[in-house]
Amino acid sequence: MQITILCKVVDNFGDIGVVYRLAKQLKKIKPENQINLVVDDLLSFQKICSSVQCDVPFQEVESLNIYNWNASDFCHEAFSADDGALMPVILECFQCGRPDWMERILFEEKLQRTVQIIMIDYLTAEKYAEDFHCLQSLTRSAKVQKVNFMPGFTEKTGGLVIDDAWTNLPEWNSDGPVLVFTYENDWVELAEALADYCIDSGRKVLVAQGRGKKSFMQSFAKVVSNPSTSSRGATNFIEELPYLNQTEWDQMMKGCSALVIRGEESMSRACLSGIPFIWHAYPQSDEYQLVKVRALLERMKPHFDEEDFEIVSKAWLKINGYNEVSLSGLTGQSAQDSDVQIPRSSRGMTPNMYIQFFSSIPRLVPGFCDFAQSLRKNGDLCANLMTFIEKLAII
Repeated sequence: MQITILCKVVDNFGDIGVVYRLAKQLKKIKPENQINLVVDDLLSFQKICSSVQCDVPFQEVESLNIYNWNASDFCHEAFSADDGALMPVILECFQCGRPDWMERILFEEKLQRTVQIIMIDYLTAEKYAEDFHCLQSLTRSAKVQKVNFMPGFTEKTGGLVIDDAWTNLPEWNSDGPVLVFTYENDWVELAEALADYCIDSGRKVLVAQGRGKKSFMQSFAKVVSNPSTSSRGATNFIEELPYLNQTEWDQMMKGCSALVIRGEESMSRACLSGIPFIWHAYPQSDEYQLVKVRALLERMKPHFDEEDFEIVSKAWLKINGYNEVSLSGLTGQSAQDSDVQIPRSSRGMTPNMYIQFFSSIPRLVPGFCDFAQSLRKNGDLCANLMTFIEKLAII
């Protein structure tokens, strides 16, 4: 079977990170199938897979056939050959659309074979993921059939990609570093919280490459200029990471004691890790990211007691732009009633929700682990997807 996967890179590494992981896992499940990966931004792909070349129309990397979306003439010739033999199954990822050359093949050049387009949507915990999963829709041709396949967090969705590296929970490293991988923002409060969590304990803060690195480093510089922080050796606890391939990234994440991560790819890995994490969702108009954040929090809620869930919720809402949170914000609990130890740097001030989160890390681990274990029961997205593809092929 030939399976063609389409990917337009919108968020640096998130889209291609998910697609690359998806392609590798599909190939592993059925090695006899050929996976054709069509990508519009090979430079971003190269950052997480150093074997990828940026200036060629076609290449084979790790048994995957990789085509340059923008090499129109080359791709048109390859994909139109033998009545579209390379694309009986097309995975259209994240509403990326199809290249113009592929549109011509599908709808103007009148293929005789039936083409199945499977829409792999963005990962969300919202209810519509269940409603749209396996829902069919129309196209301009009876020969081109389209259906939705939704990643998600429940058994009524496709689940998450659970490849070999994430089959089991990693052992939580209580002394491990903290990964910071965010979008742009003013990160002074986060830097202050990390200073409290890391400096005295000797932990490191690992800052990933990407859009948010510059703003975090600027905020960090403000924090270390404070005499009370600089006197504690703050300049030694931060490390800027180089670009890492996907395997190195997975290994690095699993060794951390806490994660501050962004986007879909790293968020899904964090969910499976059992490591306490704060998710910075992709900022959207009208603060729609808060809808997505609240939806995921609701999925996580049954795995925490009330106090611990409040701590997680406050940090998550804060990082995603909800600024009206106080210590008594979500459950009506007063600061005096809480047994969370608030470090000296936040006493008598507007509470720093990040400090509260990091000071509570050990007690949050069981809740995150329980949530991670629940996701494994939904099965691997790629195994579920392959079963679905094979049923379509039979029909």
